[in-house]
Amino acid sequence: MSQDILNQLYPWQSGQKKPGSSDFAASIAAKANASNAARDAFLAEQTDALIAAAQALADCFSKGGRLFTMGNGGSACDAAHIALEFNHPVTAGRPALPSVNLAADSALLTALSN
Repeated sequence: MSQDILNQLYPWQSGQKKPGSSDFAASIAAKANASNAARDAFLAEQTDALIAAAQALADCFSKGGRLFTMGNGGSACDAAHIALEFNHPVTAGRPALPSVNLAADSALLTALSN
């Protein structure tokens, strides 16, 4: 991220001025707009890949397969959340699908680290 963009998002950190509530509101709006733009660009570029991944998962589940998730740090939290969503769907009427969060298995984690 260029220094100009950082100065626009955080003008008080560069010593340009003291923060006020309107500065924070503008910073929040700018970050939300940047996040939305990044999401929209990702979806525009990766829609076909996302559809292919969803179809591959559906094919795997239809053949009796399961989803394995894992990650480290914050990604381990994401992996746990995804596995939980498949095992215990919060959307009414959607069937549970088999998934395993490998990051929750301490025996596996210690075996891999050895």
